Amino acid sequence: MTLPPPAKRRCKPAAAAAMHIPDGVSEQVLLRLPVKSILRFRSVCRSWRATIDEPRFARLQLQLSKSRPPSMLIVPLHWAYPHERLASIMFIRYPGHGDVARLMHEGFSPSSGGFATWMRPWHCDGLVVAPGRSSGETVLVCNPATRELVRLPPGSPDLWDDFQKVGFGVDPLTGEHKVVRCFVRHGGGDEPPAPHSFGCEVFTLGSPAWRPAPDPPYAINAMLPLCLPGAIYWSASIPPTTQRMARFDLHDEEFTDFPPPPCMEVGGPCGYLTELGGKLCYTHSLGDGVQLWTAEDGHGVAAAAKPAPWSLLCTIKPWRPCWEILPFAAYGGGIFINVDFAVICRFDLGRQVLEKVVDMREEMKYVLAGAQGCPYYYQFSCPGWSQCVLPYSESMLPIGS
Repeated sequence: MTLPPPAKRRCKPAAAAAMHIPDGVSEQVLLRLPVKSILRFRSVCRSWRATIDEPRFARLQLQLSKSRPPSMLIVPLHWAYPHERLASIMFIRYPGHGDVARLMHEGFSPSSGGFATWMRPWHCDGLVVAPGRSSGETVLVCNPATRELVRLPPGSPDLWDDFQKVGFGVDPLTGEHKVVRCFVRHGGGDEPPAPHSFGCEVFTLGSPAWRPAPDPPYAINAMLPLCLPGAIYWSASIPPTTQRMARFDLHDEEFTDFPPPPCMEVGGPCGYLTELGGKLCYTHSLGDGVQLWTAEDGHGVAAAAKPAPWSLLCTIKPWRPCWEILPFAAYGGGIFINVDFAVICRFDLGRQVLEKVVDMREEMKYVLAGAQGCPYYYQFSCPGWSQCVLPYSESMLPIGS
């Protein structure tokens, strides 16, 4: 009796199709997919896995992602008491229009202790840094697209245990992402009072520990810093009357003076530093509105280049009284603004008109993940919640630990 020939092993349809696509073409197709889809397609075949796992692929994907208009990332912030802990931190994607935002990732605490209340987060190259509010708390780093969440080890003790003074950015020469933290070692309290000693430390993502950096030349204020590729800009002062700004170079890891805007007050209790369209921006409160002052950094342009002087970009007056007006993105001829950490507005620079986009507490529908992954709608309308909004471009960059 003659046995039939063995059956030929069949490839999965997706893998079989991938075998007939030239590598260069498949790479270009994969680069244009959402990160969630790219990660799923790693399992299609070995060649696609090898392509996606190359560090070069992550860099190309980031370049392409940053070339598109950014979407927005909403991070709900609960202003709890310092001793209270939160069970999770959520990263919610919003396209910039409409009233629907979808959960990207919810990070749960690996221990029963939970998360400390965090401050306003920063975004750079698809990575988000959220420092705990008090100086004794940890700093969280997350890539919402890949769902990687890392707690950095504790930093040096801070004599002024109020708000952490943390910045985040990328060294454009090496591509390294760095978290920078300023603190106070000692000072005061003696007779006569001893001068305060200010310190600085850096954590390069992927490294095991913080390492010391040169001390800041002045007292770093509690105002959150401005972070741009290559540098972090801090509000600083020589007590009690002299306002300063300090620039921390992310490659040389040194502080230099930077001219403050003419309207910045010592400590800046009613002002904000932020990045706006690649420029430095200072938000100066007027009581019934804000002025936006912008400047460019001349570092790296030429040896003799100096930063351009600060200039008034616009004056924005909302249609109702409000406490906080924080610009967070500029593109398409408009400036997007977070009003009272509750309402997204757009200021049209051409028409000089402020228009509401969406109320994040009363109108926004948050699509969250329920039991068995079934989505459901939720609203953060209860007291205590604030919605931090960041411009966001997703990436595949690893955080490391």
